[in-house]
Amino acid sequence: MVHQILLVAGGASLLFALLFLGLYRNQLQRERAATSLQINRLLRVALENAMLKRDVPGLRDIVRKMGEQPGIVGVMILAPDGEVRFASRPENLGQKLPALLGDGDPGLPETRFVAEAGQTEVLRSINPVPNQTPCTVCHGPLAGHPVNGVLVVDYDAGTLRLEAYRSAALFAAAGIAVLGLTLWSVWRLLRRRVIDPLARLDLAANALAAGNLAVRAPIELADEPGRLAASFNRMAVRLAEQIRRSEGQQAYLQALLDGLPDGVRVIRQSDFRIVAVNAAYCRQLGIGAEDALGRFCYRSSHCRDTPCARTMVVCPVVELDEVGQSVKYRHRHRAADGREVPVEVHAVRLASQDGEGDLIIESIIDLSQAIRHSQEQRLSELGLLAAGIAHEIHNPLGSMRLAVDGLLRGLRNGNDDPPRMAGYLDMMSHEIDRCTGVTKRLLLLSRLPQQQAQVVALNPAVADTVSLLDFDAASRGITQTLALDLAGPRVLADDSDLRMLVLNLVQNAHHAMPQGGRLTVRTLASGERAIIEVVDDGPGMAADTLGRIFDPFYSRRADGEAGTGLGLTICKSIVERYAGAIEVHSVVGEGSTFRITLALVSG
Repeated sequence: MVHQILLVAGGASLLFALLFLGLYRNQLQRERAATSLQINRLLRVALENAMLKRDVPGLRDIVRKMGEQPGIVGVMILAPDGEVRFASRPENLGQKLPALLGDGDPGLPETRFVAEAGQTEVLRSINPVPNQTPCTVCHGPLAGHPVNGVLVVDYDAGTLRLEAYRSAALFAAAGIAVLGLTLWSVWRLLRRRVIDPLARLDLAANALAAGNLAVRAPIELADEPGRLAASFNRMAVRLAEQIRRSEGQQAYLQALLDGLPDGVRVIRQSDFRIVAVNAAYCRQLGIGAEDALGRFCYRSSHCRDTPCARTMVVCPVVELDEVGQSVKYRHRHRAADGREVPVEVHAVRLASQDGEGDLIIESIIDLSQAIRHSQEQRLSELGLLAAGIAHEIHNPLGSMRLAVDGLLRGLRNGNDDPPRMAGYLDMMSHEIDRCTGVTKRLLLLSRLPQQQAQVVALNPAVADTVSLLDFDAASRGITQTLALDLAGPRVLADDSDLRMLVLNLVQNAHHAMPQGGRLTVRTLASGERAIIEVVDDGPGMAADTLGRIFDPFYSRRADGEAGTGLGLTICKSIVERYAGAIEVHSVVGEGSTFRITLALVSG
């Protein structure tokens, strides 16, 4: 910037010097011409007197003395035809110089710079000598011969040029000095008020660009650079705040993703690269987040070096053409240790905010874990029946033990009373039937669901399941009542699923009445629908709780115990599997009613 200012200033100074030199030279030329005209007028008068007197020697002497004057190079008197009649330099005598007469008015004087071949440049003054009445005798009438001759005086132009150059040099030197002083002052002012503050601002901007969010530009004066520095500092504060807020939001979003039980990964559709994952996804594949981020999706989950063949598997990156589209499919991912992980993927395409291509969001459910959790839930619920089952079997076994002891004593004592022995055996047969019924109900509850739905009678499934919980109800002070529809409604479902449904609902009712209470389980047929109702007189539930009881892992038990939060979720899943509906009505302080509606099988 400074070099450019100096270059422009120097060029301007040189241009002004050349312009001044030309103007000054023209001014000197005009002044010298005016002076020479005055001198020439005096000389012309002297020459005219000499010519009138026909004093030729005197005329030659005047011309010679004029040529010897300082600053005069030569003097000539030309005849009207251009012949040199008198000259201060003898070699010019007799020469024909018509060009010196000029092309203008022969009666007007003229002054110009002339540079002839082999000679130095001169300032030539050409002065016509007009014809006068006394001269008409020799030169003819005035009308035909207006000029008797031409006086030519050549002045040395070197002196004029030297004087012009000297003046121009002095002017240029003075201008350069003034300009240098001005530039030095401007430079000091610019450096102190503009350049140095801008340099410090540039350093602060570079530091901010390098990631130093704490950097600030110094503010010295309340001028334009100072206001610019203040604006920069405000921008830096806002930028730091926005970055901190963005990092906080990113950390919060990552925490939300890590809190999800299912695996989540985000894929950029333009290049198949993973841009975000959660902890569950990393656990599914046994990898760290750093091993997934930035890698190709097919490399991370399928251990492939090229994209998956779209004819072999469902690829959401290829299948989803528009924002908002979704697809659900099943894959087999490969973990880091080589094992295959069966997964169910729900993918959706979202618009990107960074302009680098849309995103594919995948929610990945580990089916092996889902199966294990479902089975663990069944085993957990069955484990809660252990005490009741033990009680149900223990009493018949105790009775049979007494009967066996009586029979053994009779046989040992020789008392083989047949009626008495028959009574013992009848009692033992009855108790064996009781034990068989308990184990049968338990087996029906614990077996895995069938692939296809079957016609199931509601009353036996409900009665058997509730009877398994008689001991648990008695231990809690709960009175259980069955109200079964005599019509014996039947539904299209799975017997094991229905028993698990009733088991979960009855157990939830027990949990809701830790201080005891009444529980009613009823079945009924209404039109084309079969209905199961489980009614308790527990504390009831508030409206905000009712809206979440079917959410996975949400548990708010009235007895204060920590539940799995999956019981009602499983109930809803079972009901919806058979195109049914589950509703709940609850009033705080009055109890709750769960109502399951299924399609009734007629005939």
